Amino acid sequence: MKNRIVLLAGLLGTSMVATADQSLDEVLAEYVEARGGMEAIESTKTMKTTGKMMMGPMEAPFAFTFKAPNKIYTTFELQGMKGIQAFDGEKGWQVMPFMGKKEPVVMSEDELKQIKDQADIQGPLINAEAKGTTLELVGNTEIEGTPVIEIKATKKNGDVIHVFLDEEFKLEVMSRAKMKAMGQEVEAETYYSDYKQVGEYDSPVAHSMAVKINGAPAQNLSFEKVEFNIDVDDSLFAMPAVESTAETAEVKD
Repeated sequence: MKNRIVLLAGLLGTSMVATADQSLDEVLAEYVEARGGMEAIESTKTMKTTGKMMMGPMEAPFAFTFKAPNKIYTTFELQGMKGIQAFDGEKGWQVMPFMGKKEPVVMSEDELKQIKDQADIQGPLINAEAKGTTLELVGNTEIEGTPVIEIKATKKNGDVIHVFLDEEFKLEVMSRAKMKAMGQEVEAETYYSDYKQVGEYDSPVAHSMAVKINGAPAQNLSFEKVEFNIDVDDSLFAMPAVESTAETAEVKD
């Protein structure tokens, strides 16, 4: 984690070391400042990221497109096929040809929960009260030797996300949440690193993410390009109509 600390130091210039008696409001205020300020956060209406996802020996190019407050459209290519997962603010849908879903289908309840979490362009710690999320300052701990501050975010549907902020620089080091996959409840951890400045406010954005499921490495994402406030039409997120594949039989003489 030392390389990440050096990168953050270069980005932020000054440090904001937490003390044991910091309040939740103080930590959140420093977190907002670390992200460039509330004006920078709230002025980000769209974001597009492109890069590569590594899942074991397999490499999959991907693109994530977000539109505030809660729309997301993701694509990834695997084994010569293109997968799509999207949420239009109400409905989640996907095209997964490598799983036999070659036409758009509505997501399951568990899949919908996951993509709703991903679609929040601001993250769970910003404007939490307006979203019906309750935040709790758990305290100071360590992630792989890095001192962090743990905040528990409980959403109005009861889902819980634990966010771990770098104690000094107040940016995400890791997040942890329980989710359902293949009918089983699992614990997913996402580690954030390689922060780089993006946009007119030079907002720090993690360009590398490593995901672990039940403690085992699952996938690594490397972002090659991150863009803010590009033009994105709402139609991108809408589920396409499924065309009938039935063919009219021809009667031959």
